[in-house]
Amino acid sequence: MKKNILYILLGIFLLASCQQENEIPSGTGYLSVEGIELQSQMVTEVVSRAVDETLIVELWKGDTKVQVLSAQDMQDKIILEVADDYYLKVYSKNYGSESDWDNETKGEPVYYKEETFVVEDGKTTSLKMQVPMITFAVSLDLSEIKGDWLNDYSFVVTSDTRRVSLRDKEIAYFPYSEGAFFSYQLKIRNTDFEEKEQSGEWGKNEDETLNMNTLYTISYNWETQSLAIK
Repeated sequence: MKKNILYILLGIFLLASCQQENEIPSGTGYLSVEGIELQSQMVTEVVSRAVDETLIVELWKGDTKVQVLSAQDMQDKIILEVADDYYLKVYSKNYGSESDWDNETKGEPVYYKEETFVVEDGKTTSLKMQVPMITFAVSLDLSEIKGDWLNDYSFVVTSDTRRVSLRDKEIAYFPYSEGAFFSYQLKIRNTDFEEKEQSGEWGKNEDETLNMNTLYTISYNWETQSLAIK
């Protein structure tokens, strides 16, 4: 009988302990990061409850950085004080490097996103983020050119003060800003030294919108002997 009473008391004690562990202090709530998705027109990568090694995830409250979240941090719910001025800042490790790109640099995708959220008393706030590429990209497609015209050619893309030379199927990345546009020029010459030259631009006219998170492919149409953007 004494053993039965002891077991009952131990069971009550363990139950109470578990309840206390599951309870959160008054004035606090949970943040649950359910997934981070990298988005671009070239690749979409989903990072579920984890941090890709190319990403930095920062937790902010107003103007104060609370902490940098690791993959382990995002496996569990995060206890936070109740407030309405929280946000997550997610960016690739190369964020900011785009200002250093020169004419010899092809660049690379750069990702950045901020997402605000509210923590309510005793509640869980679930957060999913889609992080866009904040650069735009230009590639060259000469697959329709026939004969020996690819024997000698040059292709240059210009945006702002940067001029980048591309070969067939190569991609160059450029920083995006409001009002940005790009121009391009293709020169080709065959073995008989006959030359063709085509040029164009995108983003200057009202019906042409230059967007970040977008790949613009410049292709040569053999039938029309002209360049087109797709």
